[in-house]
Amino acid sequence: MNDLFHAPLYIQIENLLEKKILSKEFLPGSKIPSERDLAIQYGVNRMTVKKAIDALREKGLLYRKQGSGTYVTSSNVDKENVYFNLSFTDKNSNSGISELLTKNGIHFSNEVIGKEIISSNAFLNDKLEQTNNDQVFALHRIRQIEDNPFAIEYNYLPAALFSGALDVDFKNVSLYDYMDSKKHRPVHISQFIQVVPALKKEARLLKTDEGSLLYYIVYLGYDEQNNAVEYTESYLVSDELHLQFTLGGILGDKETY
Repeated sequence: MNDLFHAPLYIQIENLLEKKILSKEFLPGSKIPSERDLAIQYGVNRMTVKKAIDALREKGLLYRKQGSGTYVTSSNVDKENVYFNLSFTDKNSNSGISELLTKNGIHFSNEVIGKEIISSNAFLNDKLEQTNNDQVFALHRIRQIEDNPFAIEYNYLPAALFSGALDVDFKNVSLYDYMDSKKHRPVHISQFIQVVPALKKEARLLKTDEGSLLYYIVYLGYDEQNNAVEYTESYLVSDELHLQFTLGGILGDKETY
């Protein structure tokens, strides 16, 4: 607290917590330590911590959940229509469903249906450019808008680059924010899309009819050091979403469909 030594204690605490939020040490959507724990950590009383947290709530950086605790605010806002633009002319312009939702300002929620470490999976290790003995962190989620499922996302990351991933609350924390905090956020993306009929599992999870058409999108993500850091398969309900495609035309012109 030396940089604000002469400021009131609650302002010093506010400043420290704000730095942790802005630096993503406290990730958007994550729960921060309790007032009691923060008071012990900083050697102040709980009222001082409460004043700091209240100030951050007024700034919109934190919010309270009754009976649960205090959480870092996410930047999502509601929108009536869901549009995704998939550019096939710029390999760096897109990323996974999480990133596309956030870029479009769409409010969504996550239901985590699976989270584990997978060992010796030849297919996933090949996609992530690892050896067959390496481990993969797997995260499976259902994406929802106003409690209506619109996508299933199967994410796979190199476990060696993302230690502690099993302990992260991905119901509230963005996967890409977490990857960014580990300095391995995808910045180069390759993608593939096709329309497929919903199989029994996907139809059940997306609450749609078996055989109905889904968008199937595969993403391969690489960080700034060109490490393969993400392999993702997504299934999206086609009648709930509008996909836009940017294609290269004559003499480099672009057209959107």
